[in-house]
Amino acid sequence: MNPSTVIVGKKDTMRYVTACITLFNRGEREIVLRARGRWIKNCVDTVMLLRKSFYHDLRIKEVSIGSDVLEHDEGRRRYVSYMEIRIER
Repeated sequence: MNPSTVIVGKKDTMRYVTACITLFNRGEREIVLRARGRWIKNCVDTVMLLRKSFYHDLRIKEVSIGSDVLEHDEGRRRYVSYMEIRIER
């Protein structure tokens, strides 16, 4: 996994905002935020909060959506939606 990737999950949105700010302060020009399932909303909220409150010059470079296939122990497949948002300064 790329070190400039932030996996968004069930934690508070500000944790992911802080992670992105830390990556930008370390010199990253581009960050990918990735979330699956019900946590897609947190991913979008993170980008919007970064844009409105911290980086007014933040650009959304690309948004991609799709499905991941998860295999259960019994061999059943489950499809989970994901979203990746690529942002840059």
